[in-house]
Amino acid sequence: MSESLMQEVLVTNADRMMTAAAAGRDGIHLTFADGCSGVIPFKDLPEVKTGSNLRSLELPNPYELVVTDESGASHEIPWDFARHYCDPSYRPHVEAVAKGGRMSLGERIREMRTAAGMTQRELASAAGIGRVTLVRLESGEQSPRYETLVAIARALGGPVGELLGGPS
Repeated sequence: MSESLMQEVLVTNADRMMTAAAAGRDGIHLTFADGCSGVIPFKDLPEVKTGSNLRSLELPNPYELVVTDESGASHEIPWDFARHYCDPSYRPHVEAVAKGGRMSLGERIREMRTAAGMTQRELASAAGIGRVTLVRLESGEQSPRYETLVAIARALGGPVGELLGGPS
């Protein structure tokens, strides 16, 4: 067998699949299908707070961890939240994707505002938000709350889906 065929092959999207979870003294220890592992500290899980509040852990599928607290309440921890505790390169990647989304939304808001013949001040006033907030949204510096998106869409006379670049 040639050396090039001896390379390890992983399942597609193995970085999204959790394969093991166990409670430890310091937090929840996780392993992903690609071999990455790490610990989510209990302090970062407000639903649990400490290991003594933890009743059970379950991986019902590879993409979510279900944590049950001492009161019997279940809390889902999605793979992407868990991943950045196991892979230091993951968070910058996610942040870059989020920034791209904010930039795209900001450009779309600016395009629609310009097409409507409105200034930033006029749109901000019509949407009931501050002009500085609109500037930050259009520049991609800030993510809007859903209510803000609805207000901007209403002020521009269109549905929220049109702001998001979807069908109107």
